[in-house]
Order: sequence, then C-alpha cells, then structure tokens
Amino acid sequence: MKTIQNYAPPNAQAMRRLQDKLGYSDARMAELAGLDASTPWSSYVGGPEPRSLGRQRLFCMMARLTLDEGEWQRVLAAMREVGAHFDCKDPQAADAPPAPEPVADEERKFGMLLVSRNGSFHEMEQLREFAHFAHEADVSRFVHSAFYDSDIDLCRFSFADHDGLDDASRDRIFDAAHKTITRFEFDGRIYHGGVPPESDG
Repeated sequence: MKTIQNYAPPNAQAMRRLQDKLGYSDARMAELAGLDASTPWSSYVGGPEPRSLGRQRLFCMMARLTLDEGEWQRVLAAMREVGAHFDCKDPQAADAPPAPEPVADEERKFGMLLVSRNGSFHEMEQLREFAHFAHEADVSRFVHSAFYDSDIDLCRFSFADHDGLDDASRDRIFDAAHKTITRFEFDGRIYHGGVPPESDG
C-alpha cells in the first residue's frame, strides 16, 4: 500500500464547511479530530493563520465518517491487537450519554465583565489577555463587558456609557481584541484575530 505523498491540507474554509454540513459543535469536531483541550477546534477554522490538519489526523477523521460501525470497530480491535491501549469516545454515537450541560464562566478584570457562555478555558484565557491589552492601552474603562458566545464561536463587546469614548479609543479596543480574540464582532463586522497557532504536522 502506498503512503500518502505530496499532501496539501484542506483550508480553514473547507473545514468550516465540513463542520456546517455535519452540524457538529466545536467540541464534537475536536473529538472527531482527536484534539486535546489545549488545541481548540476553532484554531483550525479561524484566526489570521489557522492551523492545518496533518494527514494522519485528517485520515482518521474521514475514516470515522466513512466506515460503518462494524468496520470502525475492526480498526480499533486491530490497534488493540498490536498492543495499543486507549478509551474510545465516539462523537457520532447517538446512544452516547449526553454531555454535561455547559456552565457559564465569568470574572471581572480592570472593571470589565468577562464571560464565556459555556465556561470554555481557552475562551476565558483569550478574554483575560484582551483585558490586559485593553488596560495597558488605557481603554478598559470604556468596555462594560466582553461576552464569548461559545455556541457560535464569537466574542461581542458592550461599551460603557462614557464621554471619552472617541474613535482613537475604539481603535485601541479593536487592536486589543485583534491581538487576542480568535473570532469577534466589532462595529457590525466579524474579524479573526489572536496569536497564530502552529500547525500540527
């Protein structure tokens, strides 16, 4: 059997289309791709330099989506037969027990209310980083809250009623968001930002 050569990964838009077609949440896509908690699925479908899916990870995803249950179980059995040990959580299984209901997480930093709808660790980390950059830029007083809607992977800001909120201050708030938030809405438009992650080879 020939190995895959000259591999070119699908781009972020293709991965987003696949997710939309499947109707999977970010959490289910992360399970399907075998990602750990430190590597969110959103980093593959957004940001200025999205991650690329390595060929082994993509092969595993497509095998799971293509093979019927019996074929998939034979693959897992063969892996165990050669000595692998693992637990298998199937994001497609209809009879799988429901995931626990997500719980919102919130905290205040520099006077701003930071909220992740589903209590996502990586969303709260992004919001904390945003708060620090906004504080350093001396614009934290203009931001009432930053709300990360985990269900649609989008952060929205509400601004405080403050006379000093001019265009320059809004620009500094935008810059803080663009440096830290993977996907956010600002002045009615959606932007992709955050620190570009590395590809998973």
